Amino acid sequence: MRPVVHLVGCGSRPTSRLPSLASALRASGWDPCIVPSPTGRRFLDVDEAERSSGRPVRWEFDPDDPVELPPAQAVVVAPATFNTVVKLAAGSADTLALAVTAEAIGKGLPVLVVPWTNADLAAHPAYAPAVRTLREWGLHVVPADQSDPFPWAALRDRLHRLRTPPG
Repeated sequence: MRPVVHLVGCGSRPTSRLPSLASALRASGWDPCIVPSPTGRRFLDVDEAERSSGRPVRWEFDPDDPVELPPAQAVVVAPATFNTVVKLAAGSADTLALAVTAEAIGKGLPVLVVPWTNADLAAHPAYAPAVRTLREWGLHVVPADQSDPFPWAALRDRLHRLRTPPG
């Protein structure tokens, strides 16, 4: 059985590349489920995401369609906007994307976060403490800078290392 990874994408342009990440992860043995935030969904071609992941894309709680996501062995939050980073550190779970990430944190699962924000928001007084909190909780924070391309290769490498036992 393939390990399941929930791919959470937030309201930023790199979310449009989650289908490519899902394809690459499927090719390397993962079973990806794409779970964008409500704003992240605006950046995502849902049909392409479903073809690439082989699964329905879920972005909201829907009591009329209670299809559950399969249990994850890891969660990737990429890109993680300022809003998402600060909300995660505050323990918020007011969207499906935040809820699956918060549950993974509670279960002690590997969670990789790639913060993706501009310099002005990164200088906000709430941001650095939020990133520090996520690291203290054991989340894997992959550094990124909006002046460079999004670090998809570094993210895949970190995820692969989490899956491969040392030695």
